[in-house]
Amino acid sequence: MVKKYTLYILILIGIPVFNGILKWLNIPTYDQILETMLGKPDTSNIFIALIITGILIYLIIFGISKPQKFFSKR
Repeated sequence: MVKKYTLYILILIGIPVFNGILKWLNIPTYDQILETMLGKPDTSNIFIALIITGILIYLIIFGISKPQKFFSKR
């Protein structure tokens, strides 16, 4: 149980640090990429950005977590 909370704390601390490193290296963040692709936010662009973000979150959570059958022992 302690390891689970430690992971959450590291993620919460790591996100701002990671964003600072990306800005320091002049690498665009996710919001900057969406603004470049879709333009300034308005009602339709926000809807499209929410759909794209939802699909990415779904793929990260459910796509990566399933083990592949070809890696298992036979």
